[in-house]
Amino acid sequence: MPCNGAILRIPLQRQLSTAPTAFALPGQGPQLVAWGLRNPFALAFAPDGRLFCAENSYDVRGSRPVYGTGDVLWQIATDKPLWYGFPDFHAGRPLTWSDHFQPSGQPAPQFLLAEHPNPVPKPAAILPVHGSYCGFDFSRSGDRDGFGFPGQLFIAAFGDMAPAVGKVLAPVGFRVDRVDPNAGVIESFAVNRGKENGPASKLQTGGLERPIAARFDNTQSALYVVDFGILTMDGKKPKPLEKTGVLWRITRGPANTPEVSR
Repeated sequence: MPCNGAILRIPLQRQLSTAPTAFALPGQGPQLVAWGLRNPFALAFAPDGRLFCAENSYDVRGSRPVYGTGDVLWQIATDKPLWYGFPDFHAGRPLTWSDHFQPSGQPAPQFLLAEHPNPVPKPAAILPVHGSYCGFDFSRSGDRDGFGFPGQLFIAAFGDMAPAVGKVLAPVGFRVDRVDPNAGVIESFAVNRGKENGPASKLQTGGLERPIAARFDNTQSALYVVDFGILTMDGKKPKPLEKTGVLWRITRGPANTPEVSR
């Protein structure tokens, strides 16, 4: 049955005409591809056809707070449906593992499911805690014919929602990172200048606020980043500021340095 926290697919049949419209095949309802995902925020196919998913992870809130769980990048198996661990695992590790996931002064999380459908796969990468990693895309061009970094993905980090989701020592996210999905290596790509990390409104420097999506254009020469704009936390409630959203365009400079325009 269709469920939330899942990835579903619907078989389509493209119309044989000049119109690009596609229709669902008669009698073909949603098919389960993956489940057991807390918040599967974005999907993208790698150049080699593999499917990847960015999952926003647990928070230190609610009736079952969980501490210290970074967002997860998954490679999704498409040959058979698999369960990816929610609500009892994080990135393949059980929430009952040691006291790692136990918030200070709170009870340790216990299993909610009586049985687990399958061993949890190994994630492609574990992203920083509370980074709120969202939309992403893969580069499909080399250094000579386009943007570069072929096969690597560029992912938008919306930024933490502290204190509603848990406390942070310093702002987390508010940037665009580059990830090698084969090695699980994460590197900063587009960040605000300054000695500290954070949104431009806090640093008073100009630049990124809350990137929420990243996508290459059809020529693979520019990376477009959707910036939600200013959003602060008023107590535990989000407070967005109207008309502060931005669309950024990042291209390669003469010496292979990023050039950013808005």
